[in-house]
Amino acid sequence: MISSGAFKRFAGWAIVTALLALTVGPVLWVALSSVKTAREIIASPPTWLPSTITLQQYRELLFETDFFLQLRNSLTIGVGTTVATTLIVVLAALGAYRGRLGWLRSLKFVAILAFVFPTTLLVVPIYEVLASLDLINTHAGLILVNTMLTAPFAFWLIEGFLDAVPREIEEAAIVDGAGRWDVYLRVILPLIGPGLGTISVYTFITAWTEFTFSSILLIDRSLKTLPMGLADILASYNIDWGLLTSNTTLAMLPGIVFFAFAGRLFVKGLVTGALKA
Repeated sequence: MISSGAFKRFAGWAIVTALLALTVGPVLWVALSSVKTAREIIASPPTWLPSTITLQQYRELLFETDFFLQLRNSLTIGVGTTVATTLIVVLAALGAYRGRLGWLRSLKFVAILAFVFPTTLLVVPIYEVLASLDLINTHAGLILVNTMLTAPFAFWLIEGFLDAVPREIEEAAIVDGAGRWDVYLRVILPLIGPGLGTISVYTFITAWTEFTFSSILLIDRSLKTLPMGLADILASYNIDWGLLTSNTTLAMLPGIVFFAFAGRLFVKGLVTGALKA
């Protein structure tokens, strides 16, 4: 007879295995399909492991398409959005929770309202605003839009990390002769590092995968991002599945690399938020 402890362990491992299959499984499937021959990718029944490994799709992707140009554009927009969002959120949060701009605290409710309405409802007014600013078909315009979409949630998220910093530490630094900006830069910011890592990962991934506004605001081929390149492959009459899977595989790598560096702060930030709750 199976004991209750053994059954709980078995159930736990079964749940973890199922979650891994749902999350890692599709990613692994795409990566393995990218080194299959075109015939094997569409074979029925499908194969899990490639019978013949080929790099033809990668050679075609790297040397016959605009992949590197789209990669550069995506990196420009992702990094630009991350820097802009982090800078704006940090300055606004310090003013709201450590300065004299207490009225800014009410803006955190905008984060909730931002997720109530579909993003597509904002397309027309945002397009008109950017057109009046002559920012259509520019990376700066898309960075501005992405920052507008990510900053409210990041501002709401950073509150918990600032509240976790004891004010006594700031007062002690001021007594020791530190100025207000010294306290911000040398005391508070290092202590909310996990929070900064959390919002940076969230912002970068959001900007990296954004498609709706980029497909509307970016017109020139030289400005297209990786999601737009994937959409072009899917829009073709005969879909090149080898090119699609290889493009998808390489498009995932920058996000994985970024998370590898900032992931520890991200996970620590999530744990901190959970413990605070």
